[in-house]
Amino acid sequence: MSIWNNTTSKQTDNSHTSSKQSRATQVDLQGLIQLRYQSTHLSLGSQRKAYSSLSGNYTSAFKGRGLNFDEVRPYQPGDDIRNIDWNVTARTDKVHTKVFKEERERPVFIIVDLRSSLYFGTRHCLKSVTAAKAAALFAWAGADNSNRIGGLIFNDTDHIEMRPKGGHRGVLQFLKMLTDFHNKGISKPANEALNTELLFARIQKVIHPGSIVLMASDFHQFNDAFLKHIRHIARHNDLLMAHIYDSLESRLPPPGQYGISNGIESQSLDTGNHLLRSSFQELFQKKSDDIAQFCLQNQIHLINLATHDKVADQFLAALGKDASVRRIARSRH
Repeated sequence: MSIWNNTTSKQTDNSHTSSKQSRATQVDLQGLIQLRYQSTHLSLGSQRKAYSSLSGNYTSAFKGRGLNFDEVRPYQPGDDIRNIDWNVTARTDKVHTKVFKEERERPVFIIVDLRSSLYFGTRHCLKSVTAAKAAALFAWAGADNSNRIGGLIFNDTDHIEMRPKGGHRGVLQFLKMLTDFHNKGISKPANEALNTELLFARIQKVIHPGSIVLMASDFHQFNDAFLKHIRHIARHNDLLMAHIYDSLESRLPPPGQYGISNGIESQSLDTGNHLLRSSFQELFQKKSDDIAQFCLQNQIHLINLATHDKVADQFLAALGKDASVRRIARSRH
């Protein structure tokens, strides 16, 4: 009996370890669905009325697709005089002003980068898994705000897309597509790499102008052509870039000899060289600064996500209804 108990215990431990490893390297559809309960405090737009077409009385992370006429009411101190309805004012002999409301229904489009560089991670999970969690959380937040959800996922050789669809069924369809595409792993080398020009031409075709767009990527080897296309997306939409990274990419581990492998080849890395450690850290910092500067210049919202971060907490800090959004809205207001 003692042997049986020990064996059972070991089997349970091995099963638990295997489950944790699977969640770290594979996308769990049920886990993405459960993120729905963490999205309730995220806001992709204002829920309050705006009393001016030029300067609303709210602060929103996203600029909004537009303002629609709602009603006419008596003028109140602080109202924009440019919105005075002179016809109603003349008829009633009292000053009236037009009230506008934000157009709430906006497509939410999610672009997920699953190239080979995303299938890497040293803490908690792969970068690709973090990107999937960010995409799922954003999708649920969009559905909670009554927006249609669509997306495009790509890797080194292929892509898959979904046009925006309404309701939670749209989210579930997108999450199933994302899970299947991710868990098939890194595609085998093809004769031709994915044509990025055709990819972004497709993205621009399926994204409706005025959409809220999330792009989750590690932005590895993004050249001028990539940046040109991202700039074009930001010009016609509200764009949030989620920069996914692993802590090992920002700082080398303590000095020592480490074995590294890409699953096919193995090498040894000596992290004891002070110059190497310093150069490595400076290289990552420069990349992060360049991304931040690019976003600032092009009025793009930016959120940095490490693989060990709690994705919901990071999004809540940037987009939460109770949190300050000035950091990502400073270029808008």
